[in-house]
Amino acid sequence: MKRATRSYFLALRASARFGRAVKLRDAGKKEEALQVARETLAILSHPHVVRSNPAEASVLACATVLLERLAHELKVPGAAQRDIVDALAVIRSMGPAGEFAEWLPYLEHRATQVAGNNAA
Repeated sequence: MKRATRSYFLALRASARFGRAVKLRDAGKKEEALQVARETLAILSHPHVVRSNPAEASVLACATVLLERLAHELKVPGAAQRDIVDALAVIRSMGPAGEFAEWLPYLEHRATQVAGNNAA
């Protein structure tokens, strides 16, 4: 119970950072938005976060997609392999009608690409 509560409060903090990243992106401040999206995923990497819980998983998927979108536009490295793999699991669980279903091929490619870079 204690871990779930702590995880939820960290998810709330991450959600606030994600909202800030979206506002920065919408204002055209893509570099700043990218950094805040990275901060969002860093919060979700905390050992007490249960990334499979609904609130945490939702923020994880949204922040990973945002980070990957911005990284692609800015031609900089994107999300870490763990974030991509976990976001893929969340998006797949939503099914083909899910909000981010169109991101599956891109994220699957990125997951293998990042895994290949880590193996080298």
